[in-house]
Amino acid sequence: MGDKRLKFAVFTDLHYDVIHDASRRLQEFLSLTKEKKVEFIIGLGDLCHPIEEHKHIIETLNEFIPYYSIIGNHDSDSYPIETVLKFFHLKNSYYSFVVQNIKFIMLDANYIRKACDDEPNYKCNYDAETDVYPFVPEEEIEWLNREIQDNQYYYIVCSHHGLTNDFRQRGIANRDRIRQILEHRNRQEKKVLLCMNGHDHGNDYKEINGISYYTLNSMSYIWHGIKPTFNYSMELHEKYPYMKDMILYEEPLHVIVTIDDNGNIRIDGVEGHYQNITPNEIGLGNTWNAVSIEPKTSSITIQYNREEKHYVEASETQLQL
Repeated sequence: MGDKRLKFAVFTDLHYDVIHDASRRLQEFLSLTKEKKVEFIIGLGDLCHPIEEHKHIIETLNEFIPYYSIIGNHDSDSYPIETVLKFFHLKNSYYSFVVQNIKFIMLDANYIRKACDDEPNYKCNYDAETDVYPFVPEEEIEWLNREIQDNQYYYIVCSHHGLTNDFRQRGIANRDRIRQILEHRNRQEKKVLLCMNGHDHGNDYKEINGISYYTLNSMSYIWHGIKPTFNYSMELHEKYPYMKDMILYEEPLHVIVTIDDNGNIRIDGVEGHYQNITPNEIGLGNTWNAVSIEPKTSSITIQYNREEKHYVEASETQLQL
């Protein structure tokens, strides 16, 4: 797989603008990444609104090691794509980068398929009766197909919206086509190592036709909108009005991904806690939007069979933070 071990950190859905302790979460996460000596960080979207007063967030993330962004729907739903790209220092909303012999594919599904064209998601320009969202446009799919053809690389595919969630409109609408492209690439030799996404504010892992799909839980909270709860000071609730519809996690949930010399993948997760209210207290179960809303990110080991050039079934354990 490579000449040395590769280690990187992944987080998603911080939603800096709508919670009271986002700065604390980010600093704790960055301290852990330094302690673990990761080589870079990937953010899977919904970091913050792309405004001037938030530039320090990007500067903080880029201060010590490389940071690679994916644009989430809430990063871009109120701002034109040009503003978003400039804020995140991106030339394009979908792109790739290479570390050692692994190419990371960063997809963007923040598009709406309309009758005549595909448009970026912007200021609620989505009509649920006639439009399809989230959607990866044809041009981007053709780009993806070209990007994964080079035999010198293995591939990790990252996106904000998921490629496996069939619940309502949570997953990418044309996910079946994208999965078919990835599976076709893997028929001769296992080249697509892993797919990762955020967006669902929950924890999930699936293996479909030999490809591993990991849904990463939010760094911050569960959104429910069922029963308003006021568990913080009224001052905080006035400043952050959406918090009445959330259940916050205490820890900054994330994962550390390690790929060793033999091609085995280890995803080290976090076993966390709810901050001050549990789903059961408002009548929720353990799942929401078809994913687990327990306060954790799963730890998974995916072993590579070199003789047969494929990955064997993953196993799951949990690590205590």
